[in-house]
Amino acid sequence: MTRLQRALEAGWDPEALTSQYNAAVAEKKAASAGLETLEPAERLSCADILAMVKELGAMRAVLDQADRGDLADLYGALGLEVSYNHETRVADVSISPTPRVVSMRVRGGYAP
Repeated sequence: MTRLQRALEAGWDPEALTSQYNAAVAEKKAASAGLETLEPAERLSCADILAMVKELGAMRAVLDQADRGDLADLYGALGLEVSYNHETRVADVSISPTPRVVSMRVRGGYAP
């Protein structure tokens, strides 16, 4: 929508932009409808988190021995953020991992 507004300000013919505008509006409506169908994420309890930590097993030992550069890459991929309050001696830790998309392309057919 912003690009269309800039195009109008730059002197483009409004009629030429009508189809682009309509497509943008339809895309926005479809995105809004998709968001409405999403269910809220389930909040984990302390017991749930402890169970997950136990499932990780020896992961702590592996991380303790990991290369600092590898850890930096891992923490970056996880979107790890730590905020420490020295007065209360409390650290707030959060992660916001970026979903990884794997795409594959196959060319031609398969002939045994």
